[in-house]
Amino acid sequence: MVYICNRITEMKVRKNTHKHKHYSEQLSVFLSVLCAVHCIITPVLVVLLPVAGAYFEEYHWIEYIIISSVFVLGTSSILHGYKFHHQNKIPAFVFFGGLILLTAASIMKLVFNVNEMSVHLISGIGGIASGFGQLYNLKLSK
Repeated sequence: MVYICNRITEMKVRKNTHKHKHYSEQLSVFLSVLCAVHCIITPVLVVLLPVAGAYFEEYHWIEYIIISSVFVLGTSSILHGYKFHHQNKIPAFVFFGGLILLTAASIMKLVFNVNEMSVHLISGIGGIASGFGQLYNLKLSK
């Protein structure tokens, strides 16, 4: 995270008044929100709907695909917003902090086989943080 933030600082700042649609940023925000919803709803499904909850708990690859796509699209969105629209590092810190929490929760599940509510709480907070970072970046980019 520090490396990425330092790279952001080293970039040339281009104040450009170009008008274009931010589809990748909007998609990144959608994926971050989808991740947060997934992390929040999974524990509820485990309790209320054992069959659906077992499905989501069994297929961890869905979670890894969502986190990977949020990382790729979100990083490009954050860098684009910083470089062309604003020079505010707060969206990057919030977004990457959320990604760190999401990755830590996934590692806790995969490596240490921890399936407690704390892991779901960490995932939910990470998804919400990455979503807020993206939303704030999108707000600053307009």
